[in-house]
Order: sequence, then structure tokens, then C-alpha cells
Amino acid sequence: MDRLAQTALSAIRQMKDNKFDLAHNLSNVNVPGFRRDLPNEGNAAFLKELDKVSAKVLPLEVDRRSFSNEAGPLQNTGLSTDVAVLNEGFFFIAPENGEIALSRRGDFGIDALNQLVNGAGDVVLSDGLAPIILPEFVDISITDIGEILVQQAGAPDGEFTSVGFIGSTSTELDQLVKSLDGHIRKSDGTVPDADQTARFGQGYLESSNVSAIEELINNIDMQRQFEINIKLIKKASDLDSAGSKLLSLPT
Repeated sequence: MDRLAQTALSAIRQMKDNKFDLAHNLSNVNVPGFRRDLPNEGNAAFLKELDKVSAKVLPLEVDRRSFSNEAGPLQNTGLSTDVAVLNEGFFFIAPENGEIALSRRGDFGIDALNQLVNGAGDVVLSDGLAPIILPEFVDISITDIGEILVQQAGAPDGEFTSVGFIGSTSTELDQLVKSLDGHIRKSDGTVPDADQTARFGQGYLESSNVSAIEELINNIDMQRQFEINIKLIKKASDLDSAGSKLLSLPT
């Protein structure tokens, strides 16, 4: 009976983590380029005591999570500072607090230091993994390979100057996970080399790949599973009580 109850409790603990993922996905449904967190299916380990026949199933804690790499829908915004990754690549970013990471969020802007940043304030990095500093400009063009061309203030109309390349990569995608801070990196906490293989579309944004309807359906299914496991725990308790009563009967 102990094994049945522990298995049900383990499943409930796992559902608690999955509920967090679900809520996190829904809260980011409108964030450009967001990658949906996948539920941790829960590694389990049987811990056996040498002198006992019982076994318990306990979830193994993990410090990183997998995510859906399915592309989100493209929106044609027409804004020159919006950029979508058109293949499986990623931008390089430097979060305000944290190590270099990868992102597909392309709602770009300029911060107070004239650095190229995304909508979250993360600094967008060049092919040399350095901040991209932009001069004052009246127009900007970003090519499909990530070259940034600007028409500087005071320059003749139509005269564009290259100020560098947006760093990108599309290698080692099978090694990418989400770190505890929610940013995408390799499982060892590093990022792949910049290989400039991503292809970009200016004037477009990739939407989040979260489906609110799908997440709500998952929530209903999770609630049903929770109720089933609660019933299993009660059943195990009832069986345990019945067994104890049988053992206590006079012989």
C-alpha cells in the first residue's frame, strides 16, 4: 500500500511543477519569440532499503527544462526594427542579470546607451558577441543575413552605412535547454559558436508558440489526473486500514 500511495504522491508533486510550466506558458502567450516550456515528464528512482521489501518512487529534481522548438506564427508588422528568425536559428543576447543566452525575440529598439536591445531590455549581440552600438540614424535596414545598415543623420538620402552583423547560430540545437533564469543555453550553461547561419526577415515578428487553448485543455486534463491520484491515496489508506484490522483479529 505504501508503494501505491508514494507513487500517487510523486505524480501529484510532478503535476505541481507542470502547473507552474502551464502558468508560465500562458503568461508569455503574447511575448514575441517565446518558446513554450515542456512539462518535465519526471525521472523517477526506486529507493530500496536493503532490509525491507518496500520501495518508494521519488521524482528527481532537475535544474533545466526542455522547450518546444516549433516555430510560432509570423506577424507582418512593417516596423523596420522588428526582425524574425526565418529558420531554426537564434539571436545572441546578454540579459541584464546572467550569462550570454539565445533568443528568438525580435522586437528590437535602442536603449539609452545606443545599444540594440530587444523588448525585454536584453542587449542584442554582434557576430563577435559584443553589444551593437548604433549611431543616430533616420532609417535602418537589416538584411537576411543580419547585416545592419543605417542611414545616419545628415547623410544623403539613400546612403547607408554598415554597422555590423547581428550574431546568430543554428547549430547544436539538440543540446539547448532552458536554464533556471528562463533563458536558452546549452545544457552545460554555455552557448554555441556564432556561425551566422540564421536567416532574418525585417518587418516581421515571430509570435509565441504557445496555444492558449491547448494550455487550458492541458490544465483540465491535469486536474482530472490530480483527482485520480487523490482517490488512489485514499484507496491505499483504506486498504492499509483494512489490512491492519485483519491482522489485529484474534486467532
